[in-house]
Amino acid sequence: MTSMPLVAAVALSLLSPDGSTGAVGIDMRNVHLRVAADAALEVAWLHGTLRPTHAGNLPVFDDPTSFDMAIEDAEVSVDAASLTALVNHAFAFKGSNLSEVSVSFDGPYLVQRGKLSKGVTVPFTVTASVSATPEGLLRLHPEKVKAGGIPATTLMRMFGVELDGLVHADPARGIRIENDDLLLDTGRMLPPPAASGRLVRVVVRGNRLEQTFGRGAAMRPKSGGNYIWFHGGTIRFGKLTMSDADLRLIDMEPSDPFDFYSAKYDVQLVAGYSKNTPQHGLRTYMPDYARVAR
Repeated sequence: MTSMPLVAAVALSLLSPDGSTGAVGIDMRNVHLRVAADAALEVAWLHGTLRPTHAGNLPVFDDPTSFDMAIEDAEVSVDAASLTALVNHAFAFKGSNLSEVSVSFDGPYLVQRGKLSKGVTVPFTVTASVSATPEGLLRLHPEKVKAGGIPATTLMRMFGVELDGLVHADPARGIRIENDDLLLDTGRMLPPPAASGRLVRVVVRGNRLEQTFGRGAAMRPKSGGNYIWFHGGTIRFGKLTMSDADLRLIDMEPSDPFDFYSAKYDVQLVAGYSKNTPQHGLRTYMPDYARVAR
């Protein structure tokens, strides 16, 4: 087994002589990407870049606020449990009047249940259709709404209000209201690093919300295992800095998706091993997070 500190002297260089930094390319294939302790994304394929959040700096993998991720092409899905966690995170701000939100799927529809506080606390159920807006956001359009067991359209008509007059949303957390529709910027709903990308297609399939960004499947490689690949630019992991990056994190158990938790990557790193390439790249083989977390 080769440790990362020993590999560093051979495989990882210092910053380039002119001190240049910048965006780092990122590609993923077949990754179960844990974005929080209670939420994960299923990344079938992703191509994009990591961009430093401050000029002159570089992406530091241990500091998710030091960079954001610009998604160019991707196919990503999320299950009901993870989407529930992300929606609750997005509404966990001072002044929010939604609580105990849960998400499920019913055929092609997304169903949200929770509690709305507006003087009194009322349980609600919203059954919504899903679509992508021209600007690349996820639109949830209510097809059926009930509050306290009464069709909400009746209540709202009686009081002359629309959804944006009832629900408090924070656009900085990726949610805004347009008439009676919820518009979600799913990248902003994630914990750091922030992600951005143009959503072109969304559909409910089984117990997952499937999203396509950019060209999606047209760019997906047909083979090559399960991996996360950082390439070009300069990136830092722990005490190590790699310029003209060529660092590939590879699933040691390719029979199922690569279970990777960025906030705990060092645990997977220590449990794996690394090899160098003739071109001074680094290939790091990691076990699934679920295995080492035990």
